[in-house]
Amino acid sequence: MFKNVCKDLKNDVLLYLIFVDTRETTPWTEYDIQSTLDSMAVAVDWLHQQARKNNIILNIKTDYYIGEQYATINKNLPLGTIVRSCSEPNFRKGTITLNKWSDNIARIAGGSFYIVDKDGIPEVKQPKNKERLIAHLRDENNVESVALLYMLNNYYKTDISIPINTFSTDNIEYAIVSYKYPSEIVHNLLHLFGAADLHRTHYRRSEKRIRFAEQEFPNEIMHDPYAKKIYEMEISEFTKYLVGWIDTIEDSYEFLFYDKMLNL
Repeated sequence: MFKNVCKDLKNDVLLYLIFVDTRETTPWTEYDIQSTLDSMAVAVDWLHQQARKNNIILNIKTDYYIGEQYATINKNLPLGTIVRSCSEPNFRKGTITLNKWSDNIARIAGGSFYIVDKDGIPEVKQPKNKERLIAHLRDENNVESVALLYMLNNYYKTDISIPINTFSTDNIEYAIVSYKYPSEIVHNLLHLFGAADLHRTHYRRSEKRIRFAEQEFPNEIMHDPYAKKIYEMEISEFTKYLVGWIDTIEDSYEFLFYDKMLNL
């Protein structure tokens, strides 16, 4: 099952974006960054509305990393790494490469933080990887959870958005996001709290499951985040269960927990 590998999406959460330039993506401009931040605000507003409808206490704070004068972190991905790691039986190797890439970016972002020494507490060094970056952000913002998104400016190109380590309890979860749509930001944030794709992916290939999801959850944001405007979408009972918003689910949904997986 997808449940229990992530924390519930409740209470105080930080959504943190890191803007990254690579050789394969379009350079970030001030306009691109600002429009993405606008989309982040819409995404958070929609999630807060959904939480209130379900009597869930949720307070999503937002923050992001860019350098001075809208400078971004430049860190090239090995050619085709994301695409290959999703489409061939080398997912484990691809994930290792992406984790190294993301740790290097986290180290650069963490190196910009000004950390104040506290009396009686040993000096805390600047974060050197994703784990330490998330721990620092969690403490500084006084939140229970951090959703870390690496933003690539890949708009109008091949979508390479992907959540990483969501099937692992040994590594820090994060997502690499290509598109600026508010629904895409929400879609990947929900992944980091246990939500599962309900459209065709390399993880979910069963025609029966895909057809069931299309019929049962036509407006589900985990089915197709691009099909409609975000305020026309909803979070299904299945996704609510996965992110910890409800404790039980109908027996008819049980088969959705299982699907053909790649040889990991």
